[in-house]
Amino acid sequence: MKKIKLFPKIFLFTFAMMLLISFIAHLLIFLIAPAQNVLVTNILVTNAGASTLSEVDMPRLITQTMLKTFPISILCCAAISALFSYFFSRGITTPILSLSKSANQMLKLEPDAKAIVSSKDEIGALATDINNLYQSLLLTIRNLELEKEKVSLAEKEKIDFLRTASHELKTPVTELNATLENMILGIGEYRDYETYLPKCKEITEQIGDMIRDILNASRLQTQGNNEPCSNFSLRALLTELCEPYRLIAEAKGVKFKIELSSDAFVYLPEGQLKKAISNILSNAVNYTEAGQSILVVFDKNKLSVSNECSVLPPEQLQHIFEPFYRPDLAHSQATGGNGLGLYIVQTILDKLRLKYQFVPMPNDRGMSFTIQF
Repeated sequence: MKKIKLFPKIFLFTFAMMLLISFIAHLLIFLIAPAQNVLVTNILVTNAGASTLSEVDMPRLITQTMLKTFPISILCCAAISALFSYFFSRGITTPILSLSKSANQMLKLEPDAKAIVSSKDEIGALATDINNLYQSLLLTIRNLELEKEKVSLAEKEKIDFLRTASHELKTPVTELNATLENMILGIGEYRDYETYLPKCKEITEQIGDMIRDILNASRLQTQGNNEPCSNFSLRALLTELCEPYRLIAEAKGVKFKIELSSDAFVYLPEGQLKKAISNILSNAVNYTEAGQSILVVFDKNKLSVSNECSVLPPEQLQHIFEPFYRPDLAHSQATGGNGLGLYIVQTILDKLRLKYQFVPMPNDRGMSFTIQF
């Protein structure tokens, strides 16, 4: 169906109405005037006997007839004009009032507010545009609310992270302070400086490592990933990263095996990916005891780092990526770390949008961390 614009509709309707009014007015004149003329003529013929039609004053008769029919014509035209004007005005104002009502509902941000589209003219197009604009506004508001929730959640996580970091730093700092104070006072075994000075140095290194990891984690939270992406070979990257950890593992009596059966080039921030994989390898070396083994496999765009160790129960795996979380096994070991390694790994991989999982190996022989590129 061809669309008729609003202006032609108004013009055609008004023009047709005026033609109709004029036609009805003239029709009344032409219908009533002859009847009046015949009536007067008959009267004249009857009274005069031999009088003829030519003796009648026709102009005067026509004038009188038009004067008699003019009020009737005016009343009919006024009634018809009022009727048509009513329906015409109603047809124009009804959709506008409907738009106004819908706009007031939209002003209150009612989710089900909608302008009724009852025609295909400019008013119908306006109603459609208003609906589209309102839906876009609601979508923008929802997105802003989601962003607000994300910001609030990020702020809460940041506060919780700093609170936990302060608590974690408090323990080694308190231990270091107590050790130094006892050494200064020369209390008991603390007089043996050769034993406790290296221990103090070890504590300071532990604090330094923890502060470095806290700063790295905080930087990842606040700044995100500002490192530019580059195209590089995963095979070359893994070969470079695995070598130092292979030496550390062999020094501990741990077997370290690498199987890189394929290669892939990725376009990612190389430094960020190095940090994540290094933390995974370090975690595997730290939690693998002498006589056990570590296997690094890259095949079909999938990297897996598997190490033989005690399998973590599901209740601990649920919290393994939380900051400063350490499994029960780690609390009794010197290599337990500070609980930020896997948290940093998760933060980096999430920002790089890489799929990963940390699950027990088949037959519960250990744990396996996999990344899908």
